[in-house]
Amino acid sequence: MNPETQTNRFEFGQLYTQWYRRFVVIARRYVRDAVVAEDLVTDSFVAFWENRERLADDLNAPAYLLTSVKNNCLNYLQAQQTHLRIQKHLHGRQYRMVSANIASLEACDPERLFAEEVSQIVRQALSTMPELTRIVFEANRFYDKTYAEIAREQGITVRRVTSEMQRALALLRAELKDYLPVALILLGIKEIS
Repeated sequence: MNPETQTNRFEFGQLYTQWYRRFVVIARRYVRDAVVAEDLVTDSFVAFWENRERLADDLNAPAYLLTSVKNNCLNYLQAQQTHLRIQKHLHGRQYRMVSANIASLEACDPERLFAEEVSQIVRQALSTMPELTRIVFEANRFYDKTYAEIAREQGITVRRVTSEMQRALALLRAELKDYLPVALILLGIKEIS
């Protein structure tokens, strides 16, 4: 090893010993992370050592190193700022999407979605039913009349009202097979049997 290199290493070692901890304290004050601060200061010393041949002999090494630490801290903080800005943008977008989904689900009324379709199918099915079957069904389901009241009004037996209701419900069940759960809710039908 030549004497000049040995002198350079000795001077570098003294420089490192004297300034490293101070620069870490300064860097830590800005980056708020001890490990990152140590890495940034170490990077500054490594860059100084690697470029020592190109630096002027009368260079103020501590000032040069402090400038390097400052620039490394700035680069780190600017990268953090960019990262946080992107993260904020993504979180903002995700927040808006989640909020929109919540609002959509809260506004969603499954009964209302199918109500018109089911009503149309029921109207169509009622129009194709025999007249007595339709009258019995409508009187019971739409006007809340009892089987006895319907029997009295139509001049038929309660047993005939029961069979006409069973017939109407069977026809509706066939027509509404795809909408059965919704139809049950909309028509207030507890059970189609």
